[in-house]
Amino acid sequence: MQLHHVLGALGALLLQTATSAAAPPTWCKGGDAREKPSYSVKTLFTETDANAALINLVAASCYAEEDLAPYAKQIPAARAAWSKKLGLSEAEWVEVNEWVHLPREIRGQNTFDETDRKAAWSAYTPLDQYAALFRTEIGPVDGAYLADALGSKLTQLGRLGYVQRCFSRMNQDDAPVSLAMCATDVAALDPAKLAAEISADKSHGKGDRMTARIIAYETLEMRKQLEPKIAAMRKKEPAYDKMFQLGEAAHKAWGSVAPKLVQLADDLDAARVTGSRRASQGCMPRAQEGWKTAVEAIGAKRLAQIHSQPGNGFAEQLVQLVITEPSGYLAALALTECATLEDKADAIARSIGASLARWPGFRGPRTGTQTAILTAGLTLDQRDATIEYPELKRDWIVGDNNSATFGPGAVASLKAEGDKVTVTFAKQKVTQKRCTKGHSTSKIQRITSDGQFIYQYVCDVEITETIMVPPSPPLKVLARYADGVKAGMSVLVTDDVLVAAFAKGSAVPAIVTGVRVK
Repeated sequence: MQLHHVLGALGALLLQTATSAAAPPTWCKGGDAREKPSYSVKTLFTETDANAALINLVAASCYAEEDLAPYAKQIPAARAAWSKKLGLSEAEWVEVNEWVHLPREIRGQNTFDETDRKAAWSAYTPLDQYAALFRTEIGPVDGAYLADALGSKLTQLGRLGYVQRCFSRMNQDDAPVSLAMCATDVAALDPAKLAAEISADKSHGKGDRMTARIIAYETLEMRKQLEPKIAAMRKKEPAYDKMFQLGEAAHKAWGSVAPKLVQLADDLDAARVTGSRRASQGCMPRAQEGWKTAVEAIGAKRLAQIHSQPGNGFAEQLVQLVITEPSGYLAALALTECATLEDKADAIARSIGASLARWPGFRGPRTGTQTAILTAGLTLDQRDATIEYPELKRDWIVGDNNSATFGPGAVASLKAEGDKVTVTFAKQKVTQKRCTKGHSTSKIQRITSDGQFIYQYVCDVEITETIMVPPSPPLKVLARYADGVKAGMSVLVTDDVLVAAFAKGSAVPAIVTGVRVK
């Protein structure tokens, strides 16, 4: 072969190699040239902000100029480093490229919508969960309730949304309580599992997936920075340390809550969110069963401690006893939610609604943590400092205590009429307990609809007295609350609910809202 042929072939080979090396990666295709990004050589390899770094790398990889020739090997290495940080495969740089070419006002958003806000929470994809939990501050429900309602279905991305919103409270007055509520979720975030969920969830567009990747990276970086600050905060203030301990205990204890009550709460939340009539059909018998179990668990001894107080009658105090523990809270929540959905609200359901509107409750371990902190009687070392709590958003929980109460009255007879029972009365001597001296404690028992704290009241001195009760006009009450009531008993009636029945001569209730107590 002649020398000039050999040199020509060698030159062509070198030219082809040089051209291949200079060619942009295949994932560069598809970007809108009108939104062509630019790079900064000065910060190309030192940028720590994920948004800026990705824009730099896409611009340098896809639109390289001659000034980048000396960095031909460094650019792929920098891309590999950010791929590791964000959990990206090489193929997924297609999504990075598309995201970088989005208009700045869209690319700069940290939030996006669920695919279907009318879907049951249990049907949310991981990215839907992130979207819903990230935006709870402006949405219809607080994040703790939603995260608790997702229960075992809470994904890593859902947890990410809750934690990121929790971290956003760092400079707010409620930061210590918020952090204690989300501490378990903070520790449970797993970079590899987050990346896998993002890659697998195709229910959202590439831009949403990129947003989630960046938020995941930023939140995990923030976790590293906040860990020593939180440790110092707990060491400095014993009350804050106690809050975190209460949070740990709430998560450990949640496994003992009756699964049937959790499932009922799940079903009713789904019926409400989806707006489905069929989904709530037949909920009342299940709700009544849960309520019966909750009232039975209180026991006659504690129920006998209920004393009539101005503006806080038997029904209100009964509800307060029920909602102070997880199973009772879930039973009460189900009863008032079912009654609202089925247009069957009665005096008990309305009283529950009034008590739960501002009560964090026990939808799960996070709301349980807030309740535990609220009722622990904690005080801060700084005399003029107060403990602040995250806002609740549960607008669907409605109720009032504007009910008329009758009694005690002596039952002469009962007559069933469909779902109602007509109670006729006779005159009688009634023995009742009355508190003549007592005091309020520092333990919060409930929060009124206007935000006032109601503290636990302890009776120090009580008397037993017998009074004459004249006969009253007949009353119609709901049959489900009159079960077991017989002639000769004395009863308390609030609107259409027979709230309590007492055996003759006894001040201890034998039946409460149709439930026999022991």
